[in-house]
Amino acid sequence: MADGGHNLGTVELLALLRDPSLKPDSIAEEMECAGAHPCTAAQIAEARELLGLLQREQTAQSTGLAAEGAAAEPDVARRISALPEPLALALVRAAGDAQRQEALVELTAAPQKALAKDAKRELQRLKQRGFQVQELRPRGEPVMKPLPEAEAPACYASSIDAYGERAVWWSRATRGGVEVVQAVVSDVKGILAIDALALSRRNFRDFAKRLPRQGGVVTSVEVPKEHARWLIAQAAEEGSRNGFSPPPAYADALRILGPAPQEPPPGASTAFGPDGELPHRLAGAALFADPLFMSWIPEEEALRSFALKVDEISVSRLFIDDAQRKAAFERAADDAAEAYFTPQRRARYARRLLEMAHVLASEGRVDAARTAVAVSRDVQGEQGAKNAFCRALFSHALEGRWQPPAETPAAPATPGGLITP
Repeated sequence: MADGGHNLGTVELLALLRDPSLKPDSIAEEMECAGAHPCTAAQIAEARELLGLLQREQTAQSTGLAAEGAAAEPDVARRISALPEPLALALVRAAGDAQRQEALVELTAAPQKALAKDAKRELQRLKQRGFQVQELRPRGEPVMKPLPEAEAPACYASSIDAYGERAVWWSRATRGGVEVVQAVVSDVKGILAIDALALSRRNFRDFAKRLPRQGGVVTSVEVPKEHARWLIAQAAEEGSRNGFSPPPAYADALRILGPAPQEPPPGASTAFGPDGELPHRLAGAALFADPLFMSWIPEEEALRSFALKVDEISVSRLFIDDAQRKAAFERAADDAAEAYFTPQRRARYARRLLEMAHVLASEGRVDAARTAVAVSRDVQGEQGAKNAFCRALFSHALEGRWQPPAETPAAPATPGGLITP
């Protein structure tokens, strides 16, 4: 049967290629006379080389020998598809005769439609002959395209409060909209609360608009998806280490969240200015002037103990003026900070400050972010408890309490006698 409008069929052309008595020039002339696509002698020689390679591989496979490395299926398919169509179709038929279904599978993805169609036909012919033929993998773009990266829903995290707690919102796109896992996490007690929401994309946008923003004592900023996932995983790990179990809903959330990243997120991008890190390290106390840090105080027991000492200072007659009382107050704050900031607490506050640097940098408050990073690094050292930030954690909570209580004015004297004017 002739193919492509000429009188030389695939089977006949394959027979010519297999005839060792015919030279490539003779086969080229035969093809031209039959009205087939003109081919050069070099192209015919290439087709014959591939034909011999297919036959040798068939013999090697039938005798249990290892196939030759030069006959790797993608390479064979590539070389076949580079030939003129009549020669390529003849070799597709030869691949079918040689039971080379791996090469045929590769050829089903050939850009030439006729070549891909014949490769599928040869695979079907092998199947009809009783051979087990591998399923063809889908080619091209999927029907349900994933959302472009630019349209992926955002993830968010809130600022950190005095107890090391914050909210995290992790999200992913679904066919129906957006799936959100919202968690309240603690760097001491782990996962405090967690649940999953299924929202439409419009509802998710409205949801995101209602999150607290810059200007108050709590804010929330956008974070990368891997960062949000890492925050949830780290909280669960820290809570478990401290003996706290997550709520039952955490197991269900894990099926949505998937595996956590192995590496922590990169630090906030806060390159220090020409004066370097030192000025920011020394300015640690200034952080408590920021609304996001105003609520940060020590744990209750440590704060109560410090308050008792401050109250003693305020009423003690050992100090003759406010300057002496304030100096004693500062010394008490230093002592309280040194006792409070154990290595474990220094590491915890260092992590909190780094995360707050992310928040501050996201809101464009670069100078405060630099200070948070500098203090985070400093408090991890052996002398970290002496950082001004550590002292100010106590002193700002009881600012002014060192002053002596105001004296109550005496009541006016009542005139004598039974009748008063």
